[in-house]
Amino acid sequence: MVGDLSNWAVLIGDATVVIGALTVILDFKLRAFRDNQRLQYRYEICSFAGDIRNGIKKTREEFQAIFEMHDRYEELIKKLKQKNSYIDNEMLYIQEQYRLLK
Repeated sequence: MVGDLSNWAVLIGDATVVIGALTVILDFKLRAFRDNQRLQYRYEICSFAGDIRNGIKKTREEFQAIFEMHDRYEELIKKLKQKNSYIDNEMLYIQEQYRLLK
């Protein structure tokens, strides 16, 4: 009976090591995924502002989509504990252009 308990202790110890390793891997993958999302959102917002500066007309629906993307971007950088004043400035420009939209 004692031998059985020690086998269980070894199995539990091994399982704990495996779970710990999986946790580290998943945490790394989640951070990488969030960082890729952040970069994609940043690219889309900058691209949208650049299009407007280059005279490309945008619809109200396109503006609404970029506002929604910016909201997701803001939530994401809060989770990542980051700040990006460049995007803030780009959004101010986009919002001003939206107000001028006829």
